[in-house]
Amino acid sequence: STQSTWGIIDLVETGETMRAAGLDICSEIMKSETILISNPHSEHRDLIKYVTKRITGYITAKRHCYLLYNIPKEQLPAAEKITPGHTSPTISTLERVGWVAVSVLIETRDVHIVMDSLEALGATDLLVMQLMNTRLGPE
Repeated sequence: STQSTWGIIDLVETGETMRAAGLDICSEIMKSETILISNPHSEHRDLIKYVTKRITGYITAKRHCYLLYNIPKEQLPAAEKITPGHTSPTISTLERVGWVAVSVLIETRDVHIVMDSLEALGATDLLVMQLMNTRLGPE
């Protein structure tokens, strides 16, 4: 006999892969989260720090992206207000007289608004790159 599946139960983060397969969420059973719990008196403090850094770096990478753009030097102060970066943007002089290249970390959710704002200032060659992992210093 031929049987058909009437439902699938799956643990998803965003649901993108599921939607790409032509599936839709019809009911949410529960929401969950992952929590790292450690004993403050553990003899494995170095390992706990190591794992915590890896997890924190991954989460930060998923929330941010790397933006590079070129802009006239006179527009740099206005551009830095839009893209202050984590600690500060990286500014490089270009061969093109009066222009600089800017590299900066921005929040992924803001990428389109930031790009539109920079383009309105005269920025060109805007490139956005996804991050795989990070190890950021203090702000």
